[in-house]
Amino acid sequence: MKKKIMSLLLASAMLALTVSACGNTESGGTAAQGSAESAGKETGGDKSDTPAGDVQVVTVWSDNAHEQTIREAQIEEFNNTIGKEEGIQIEYTVYGSDYSDVINVALMANDGPDLFRPSSNTFAKYVSAGYAVPISDLEGSDSLLSKYSKDDLIIGDQVFDDKVYTLPYSLQSYKMIINQDLFDKAGIKEVPTTWDQVREDAKLITEASGGDAYGFFLALQSGWTLDHYIYSVSSAALGHFGYDAVSGTYKYSDGLPIVEDILGMIDDGSVFPGYENMDADTARAQFAAGRVGIVMAASFDVAVYTEQFPAECNWVVCDPPTIKENGYDYKEMVAAVDLLGVAKKALEAKDTSKIARVLEWFYADENLVEMYEQGMYIPYRSEVLDIAGESSVKGWKEFSTFKDNQFIVRMADPKGVITYEGLSARETLAKLFSGGFSEDAATVLKDLDDRLNGGLKELDESELKDYVAPTSYNVKRD
Repeated sequence: MKKKIMSLLLASAMLALTVSACGNTESGGTAAQGSAESAGKETGGDKSDTPAGDVQVVTVWSDNAHEQTIREAQIEEFNNTIGKEEGIQIEYTVYGSDYSDVINVALMANDGPDLFRPSSNTFAKYVSAGYAVPISDLEGSDSLLSKYSKDDLIIGDQVFDDKVYTLPYSLQSYKMIINQDLFDKAGIKEVPTTWDQVREDAKLITEASGGDAYGFFLALQSGWTLDHYIYSVSSAALGHFGYDAVSGTYKYSDGLPIVEDILGMIDDGSVFPGYENMDADTARAQFAAGRVGIVMAASFDVAVYTEQFPAECNWVVCDPPTIKENGYDYKEMVAAVDLLGVAKKALEAKDTSKIARVLEWFYADENLVEMYEQGMYIPYRSEVLDIAGESSVKGWKEFSTFKDNQFIVRMADPKGVITYEGLSARETLAKLFSGGFSEDAATVLKDLDDRLNGGLKELDESELKDYVAPTSYNVKRD
């Protein structure tokens, strides 16, 4: 992993024409959360003809709606060419906001897909329970696995008990996006650089819009937004994303100034109404419609605002806000995002090598090149950039570059392997922003840290060490 961090720094240098602050430019599960929140499911792949008896159907489930159009076109081509030649048909299903529940039930019942998009929040538990199996259990998987060295992989994310269960596909970065039209209407001349300024500008935008637009959004029905759009986007200010791998402890309390600014925006009436019951797609659709002034975003949101919900406003991607006026103390953290894992059910297939073939095809460089050029993913493997052209998709360059080229790949979060009492981090933040606690934010965040760190103390030292950064892992800016 340490070697991989250096290669990724070089890859970023290849990508980057230095992008400065937002005002001078237009631009941003490893989750891959551009999901069709309000949809049930959509099935892709060429299913017009019933497969012949000698054709093996490989089922794949995901919630990556932001790339669905491109992916389904790729799958259709595969089914009509390689698939026909090799006796394989991919049946691809994209779920909406119910994906985590659907995949959980399906894996428990051993009645789901062969391959599925893993969530960093639950994948370790699936591995522990035996619902997910090592890629090497598939015949013919050596070809795909040989593209990655152990230095490329993260223990506790892709590797468990020295076996590879999934592979990194892309890097996920985090930025802030503003609606320049609403900034102009409110007479705001400069882009906010701190969370305090975000609150101030959100109030000005709300007041100037007379109920037609609001300064900020929350989407409490999509818990992942509380990770990505608050703590992950603030990694350059905090030095971590809620879990601090350097100290090996949870430090959600470090984000108290940010949480207090968000609570302040709620008190100011600057948050789009109905946020308590709003999911991510509903909230992002409001921004796309020009009714929200400032949003935090992940790199997958470029596709959301260009493809899934084409933005009607003049949106501009900016550097993430800080806490202090003097800028960042730490490097921006990017997440290694895994594309697919192997379900236990796959091992019951007549020919597991055909499942391995499909898995390798999903990870194929030529498919990822298209995804990169269309503003979907930043490739994890730097080799893909050598054959990729530049992307002209709005906002993509800004999400693919970093202030002063300072970034680092974040380590795995041990939430999936610890047990603790009470609400999860996402549930805690959602309840806090909904006004569900009588205690103040400082007390709530301290209790969250204490509970999570209590869970860490129950881990064996040999298990915990996989989640603690080596001394060479430097999150401070050079």
